[in-house]
Amino acid sequence: MDTRPVQLLQEDEECWLTPCRIPPGADVAATVIIPSYGAGDTLLRAVHSVLTQSLHDLEVIIIDDASTDESWELITDLVPRDERVRGIRHKTNSGKPIAMNRGIAMARGRWLAVLDADDWYHSDRLASLIELGERSAADMVSDNQFLYDASAARVVGTAWPERAAAWPLDFDDFLRGSNAYHSFNLGMLKPVIRTVFMRRVGLGYEVDARHGQDFFHLLQFYLSGGRAVVSDQPLYFYTQPFGKISRQWSHRSRKRYDFDNAYRINDRYLRRAMEVLPPRQWKRLRARNNRLRLLESYFRAREALGRGDYLSAAGQAVRQPAMLGYLLGRMVDRLRRHPGYYSTIKHIALRSTRRAAKGGTDAGQHGRQ
Repeated sequence: MDTRPVQLLQEDEECWLTPCRIPPGADVAATVIIPSYGAGDTLLRAVHSVLTQSLHDLEVIIIDDASTDESWELITDLVPRDERVRGIRHKTNSGKPIAMNRGIAMARGRWLAVLDADDWYHSDRLASLIELGERSAADMVSDNQFLYDASAARVVGTAWPERAAAWPLDFDDFLRGSNAYHSFNLGMLKPVIRTVFMRRVGLGYEVDARHGQDFFHLLQFYLSGGRAVVSDQPLYFYTQPFGKISRQWSHRSRKRYDFDNAYRINDRYLRRAMEVLPPRQWKRLRARNNRLRLLESYFRAREALGRGDYLSAAGQAVRQPAMLGYLLGRMVDRLRRHPGYYSTIKHIALRSTRRAAKGGTDAGQHGRQ
């Protein structure tokens, strides 16, 4: 692949980037950052879902993380077609957190949203969520998600029950709903955050995280005192890493979650928060830590069994005897109509809605624009 900068590209030590073509002083309601690596098959779908939003006053920053496929050619073809599109190409593969932090630094929108390159938006997502955020004076808004099985090429459900309602998500419920055992949890929300809040508190992405970057981003948000509201309407199409129906990985480059890396980062936050969090929140964050450590042992045991190394697999089980309970829980989840996280988030949503109604907050009923 030809990696030479094309005409009009600016260059620095780490990347090439196209100039910003939105006129100075123009009102930009939202910036959408799309970090992309090897996503040539799905990138155009993601970008199209942003450019066809009912909210027109936006910009989209696509960051190609040194892909070896046709992604950069697709991006440079899009740039001259729409002045709202800006492209960045990393010279070396750097990871999603660094891509996101670069995009955040360049964003001009009043609100900032993320879109993974294999996902896409409902056409009213930004208009609906930003209206909700402005009306409720929230620092962050997010939404329910459609779950998409790429190998089966179909939507297989929603993350939790769909309703025409929105509710405040406080730190306690965020931690309660971020169970690392669950294949979907509230740490996987795709936030739309006020840019001024992000810059005031220095909110970015955890650069050491190989996976689970969204959880750590949201954890920083709450530790910085952010206020969030969530809509029960699914407006984000999330591609499952491992399809619920097909039982296939969504992309050939998909690898299992690095739970050990997530454990070490989570442990760092846990130690820092020991003096500032109330005991109930600290205990919930510690529970996530324990689950991450168990999950790493569980998958190491599975890999050892696959190699025929039964002694190593048994050693992992001895070190983590709770592994059996986790395995039984997975089996029960497979037999349920809805997985465990569905009812957990449903319970949090209903309780928060009732609590908001009693308190007279402005999260209440919420319909699409």
